[in-house]
Amino acid sequence: MDTRIMMWIHPLIQIVATIVGFTAMYWGFRRFLTVHMKQKLVFPWRRHVLWGTIGLGLWGIGLGLGLVFADAGWGSIMITDIHYKVGFAVAPLCITAFVTGWIMDRHKQKRTVLNVFHGLNNLLLCSLIGVQIVTGVWVIKVFLMY
Repeated sequence: MDTRIMMWIHPLIQIVATIVGFTAMYWGFRRFLTVHMKQKLVFPWRRHVLWGTIGLGLWGIGLGLGLVFADAGWGSIMITDIHYKVGFAVAPLCITAFVTGWIMDRHKQKRTVLNVFHGLNNLLLCSLIGVQIVTGVWVIKVFLMY
């Protein structure tokens, strides 16, 4: 496969992952408002779990492909500087989000710590994804639009 075509697969996957993941985050925020702010909102548990799982999986796949494609195309993953560094910070947050979400989905019960930890982890994750969007646009401009 042509290297330039390969390089576009990563951002396309990450765009889809971000739309899906941020949708799950939106539903998680609705859950926060329902539980902590006593607002009467519907929380679509199943959709939140499904979309969160898909988003996390796509972010992970996109991360792996980004590493492979950067190494194959440019001979180094470090060439993208802050983009790859933040990507490495995103990876454990994705794993933590999945594991804590899986525990809460499989063992439904009242909790005081795990759900807050899950939400804060995912808030940080989505914040770093925002950084990845900005740095990713820079990578596209500098390395893919030549």
